[in-house]
Amino acid sequence: MFGQQLEREVLRALANEGPLSAVDLAGMIDEHPLTVEQACDRLCDQGDIRSVGSRRYELAASDRHQLTDAEPTRNGSGRSDLSGLAD
Repeated sequence: MFGQQLEREVLRALANEGPLSAVDLAGMIDEHPLTVEQACDRLCDQGDIRSVGSRRYELAASDRHQLTDAEPTRNGSGRSDLSGLAD
């Protein structure tokens, strides 16, 4: 799994289960923890997720109940559009 597909899986897992550690995320999506950590770093830089300490991450979106789709798409602000991530 690469790039945006991996990031979508990370976002989906955090929307459904978060906050989670990179190791827990890696186990859930069957990827190496280092690969997932790098994806989390990219998502943090984009403002999509945030670190909550001890290498644990959660969605940065405040209205999680409105999230319905895990497709990070670019909006005009330079951040991924998370409107639509949820179960």
